Amino acid sequence: MVRKTVAIDEDIVSDLNILAKKEQRDFSSALRYTLRIGLLAVENPELTVQEIKDIIEARVDYEMGNVQELDMNNI
Repeated sequence: MVRKTVAIDEDIVSDLNILAKKEQRDFSSALRYTLRIGLLAVENPELTVQEIKDIIEARVDYEMGNVQELDMNNI
């Protein structure tokens, strides 16, 4: 992880503090998470923020091995 010093508007810092508390994250984690979503939104303007959050969650589930292959015979 790289450490950088950045200037952030006080209103954004306040909003990030609220988000961090709501999602039980520390400030740095909330900032990283929000930046990741923002960058993905810029790269994929056809997706909603909720769709991006769902994709991130699904990726974590996959990486943690919490995903099972769908058995089409049981549908």
